[in-house]
Amino acid sequence: MTDIIKFQSVNKHFGGTRALIDVSFGIKQGEIHALVGENGAGKSTLMNILAGLFLQDSGEIVFKGETVKIYNPHVSRSMGIATVFQELKNCANLTITENIFLGREKIKGIFMDYAAMNEYAAEVLESYGLEIDVKTQMSKMSVAQMQLVEIAKAIDLKADVLILDEPTSALTVNETKKLFDNVRRLKESGVTTIFISHRLEEVFEISERISVLRNGEYLGTYEKEKTNTDEIIKLIAGKELVREYMQQKKETRDFADTVLSVRNLTYKTLIKDISFDLKQGEILGFYGLQGSGRTELLETVFGIRKRDSGSISVNGKEQKKLSSRTSIRNKMGMMTEDRKLSGIFFNMDLNDNIAVIHDKDIQRGGFINSNLVVNMTRKYVEKLSIKCSGLFQMVANLSGGNQQKVVLARCLSTDPKILLLDEPTRGVDVGAKAEIYELLKSLRENDNRSLIIVSSELPEIILLCDRVIVMRNGQVTGELKGEEIREEKILQYAFSESA
Repeated sequence: MTDIIKFQSVNKHFGGTRALIDVSFGIKQGEIHALVGENGAGKSTLMNILAGLFLQDSGEIVFKGETVKIYNPHVSRSMGIATVFQELKNCANLTITENIFLGREKIKGIFMDYAAMNEYAAEVLESYGLEIDVKTQMSKMSVAQMQLVEIAKAIDLKADVLILDEPTSALTVNETKKLFDNVRRLKESGVTTIFISHRLEEVFEISERISVLRNGEYLGTYEKEKTNTDEIIKLIAGKELVREYMQQKKETRDFADTVLSVRNLTYKTLIKDISFDLKQGEILGFYGLQGSGRTELLETVFGIRKRDSGSISVNGKEQKKLSSRTSIRNKMGMMTEDRKLSGIFFNMDLNDNIAVIHDKDIQRGGFINSNLVVNMTRKYVEKLSIKCSGLFQMVANLSGGNQQKVVLARCLSTDPKILLLDEPTRGVDVGAKAEIYELLKSLRENDNRSLIIVSSELPEIILLCDRVIVMRNGQVTGELKGEEIREEKILQYAFSESA
């Protein structure tokens, strides 16, 4: 196979930060090529250049044998390059159909042919097993559903090159399998796929060759059959952090005091009569397929959504009027699933992002004390090892994983005793993931805090949690603890109608 894309000495700077340093390698026609590296390694920057969002400072891109300048996304799309970005770029106020056909609407006479577009969009979604009305606004969908729509839209463009940047970060096991089936079908028709992921098990499942970046530099390209996950992890992070952590023996623990009690909680049709307790020092996991109600459950418990019925008690005291503000006063903290929509403020710096939920504790004499803000930010930047040029750096210029750490830093800054964490390591590289695991372990071991974790990653759920509650269609179908927490058992409950 010949190279459809060649990067030749590509360089890119952002201020004083060297994002890409003389990157040179090729991607073959019709292959599934993985691009891996830590957050900040330069993967997304390189793909953003290919997608027309950035223009390289120097170096060349050769596409189908010709040197090209990709000045904007329109040029990229016209060349036959389709991109699904890690940070979803859909139009939240438009319907699924309108998003899929944006810029290429079907016209009948002088009007848009919505009937034809709706019918076609429904067929596209059906191929992914996504059962949802195509007239639904994107803003009313889950992150996983929005991600599937973006993937379906990109694949439907019938491009020669498909770039998938962390496409499975919000998908379940079943949804990921369907995506991989579609990618393999595209390969059979000659489409080249560039697959970016921190999940190395997926990289080895779907790709043929793997290119590694670290600190903006290209380390090499490796054929899947001639390497292994250990070797790739060493190249990415220089150490085997996650693998060492994963090999630690899981302990069975007993917990006494109840810190959070939920009884018969119901919210619309998304949460149906759910009851559970969270114990002092326990890590409780929730797992389920798309639409199971995991995220809605956390948001209702925290007070973001108003429950229809049921009771929520914190440290034995029933919460009659629950809201985000009262939850924070009750020493609860929540990390949301989607950092782009509800996690961070892109046009603000690190200080403002972390301090935004504070009031009296950063004031002196009725005014915000900048020294207090800076000291608080510095504490969590150091504690979470957030890679930044300074405390006043705009969060939009951080890598996805470091943005995730900022969300976690804000959550921890209120000193919560109960933490609700929705996809805490989404889009985080292997090294940072192990750091977050150690941090969560420390919060339990050293601070005796209690955690609820929602995650789409089964290894993460199995590794971290003392007890796992499995949900389907808004209901609990099973509960496991200690040595019972195994992948096959969790999936059995995830696909079953009842316990």
